Amino acid sequence: MSEYRAPWPTEGAGDEPPAGFLPLARAGFVTHCAGLYYHEHRPVIAARIRPEHLNLLGIAHGGFLATLADTALGLVLKKATNAELTPATINLSMDYLSPAPVGAWVEAHVQVHRLGRTLSHASLDLLHGERLVARSTATFIGNTASLHGKGREG
Repeated sequence: MSEYRAPWPTEGAGDEPPAGFLPLARAGFVTHCAGLYYHEHRPVIAARIRPEHLNLLGIAHGGFLATLADTALGLVLKKATNAELTPATINLSMDYLSPAPVGAWVEAHVQVHRLGRTLSHASLDLLHGERLVARSTATFIGNTASLHGKGREG
């Protein structure tokens, strides 16, 4: 079996973030997503699109963009609610509007719409410069031990 080679150029995927962005500490599934950053003063999560983020068309895979969106929304809501645990996603909707090529710097700009006792609602724009790559809306539930089956009988 011969080695698979991507049918698109993979150069230009350096991870140097713009000023003010720091590498995002990753856990769980997100440990498989290199190139994620957070801004030290603004509620913005971002990613440098790398070759491993691409689909067969040579643009950012929708699943990677959804992961970026879900991560950004959860982190911003956690901070907004001063919660100990990141809230859990119960609904995430994505509209993909334009491609993000390898090397693109894509920022997730979150807008919190409602912080409830149980449910919170937010949306975001994924931007490459001024170009809208995707838009997402989501509903989250406060993350508690009971969500993980702890504290339940039988």
